Amino acid sequence: MTAENRRTADLLRVPALDRKRPERRRLISAEIAARASLWTLSAAIVVSYLIVATWAYARVDVPEVTELAESEASVLLTENGLELGAITLQISDIPEGEVIGQSPAPGKIAQRGDSVDLLVSAGLGGFSLPNVIAEDIVDARTKLERLGLNVTVEYMQSEAPAGSVLLTVPPSGTRFYESDDLESTRIIMYVATPIISAGLVDYQLDGLRVAIEPHFTSTAAGDVSFDVARRLSSLFEAAEADVTITRTSTERDVDEDEYRARAARTSPELHIILTVREEGPSGIIVRSALQDEESTARAIYERMIDNQLSAHIVRANLAGQAGERNTIEIVLGSTASAADIENFDSGFWRDHVARAIYMAASPQFSLDW
Repeated sequence: MTAENRRTADLLRVPALDRKRPERRRLISAEIAARASLWTLSAAIVVSYLIVATWAYARVDVPEVTELAESEASVLLTENGLELGAITLQISDIPEGEVIGQSPAPGKIAQRGDSVDLLVSAGLGGFSLPNVIAEDIVDARTKLERLGLNVTVEYMQSEAPAGSVLLTVPPSGTRFYESDDLESTRIIMYVATPIISAGLVDYQLDGLRVAIEPHFTSTAAGDVSFDVARRLSSLFEAAEADVTITRTSTERDVDEDEYRARAARTSPELHIILTVREEGPSGIIVRSALQDEESTARAIYERMIDNQLSAHIVRANLAGQAGERNTIEIVLGSTASAADIENFDSGFWRDHVARAIYMAASPQFSLDW
């Protein structure tokens, strides 16, 4: 390198800067940082404690409630953070109302708010069938089956909400005792389905002459025979039959001969007599003197048994007063029976019986059958 070049390089060399940076100021002091760490740790400990405490609080021991009255058992369960669950009655020689079993068992661990089901003695006096009318089918069936009863469901067309209970057979209030075989006792529960009117008026009965003879019997529910006759008449008329009801709603004392004379004047092809007896067993009885295999009476009886009134007691009586081939007497029940009286008071039951008679009789005469 020449002397000229060295001078040029020395002139271009930049002296190193000796610049001291001021110390940065800490945003968080060591003391504050230490306190924050301590607070975080403390919060974590508190949260952990709360979680453990909540878990421990939620778990409870199921107390022993057997041998207590049902009301006492309910109070004890509530005091221990539990709820009273399903009550099942059992006929027993243990005093009525005393708890004879529980689930979960005593000493088991449960979550606070859980329910405990109780088995309660109904005593030797038995228990009454609860009223489940208008209840939902699931709730009603569960309630009856918890009593150890065998529940059968039958669906019926009705304006009531679909799935609601319309009627039980036997009716609510029926007593069950120690001597009853509950497992073989069948409880029929009628449940509502939407009305399909076409299934009732689809028969072609054009011009069929029908005489409906409702005998009057005073009942707490009123003139039951006439009301069923009126409903039955509407069904036949919808299928274009020619229907005569042989007495008015205000008539009470019509003798047998007058009834027969009124029916005869219509020259009926189908003669239906509706009566209510004042004594005797409960249930519907189908009566006719002629019940050979070819008779209308026999055919109606069999259809009512098989398809329409299977939940009711229906009997045939060969000694019935109805003697014509196409004449049939239907005894709706007895005023001496509490079960029948409850049925008489049910508009659903009256409508059901009318539909059953119509659906059993119409195939004999339908032009499309």
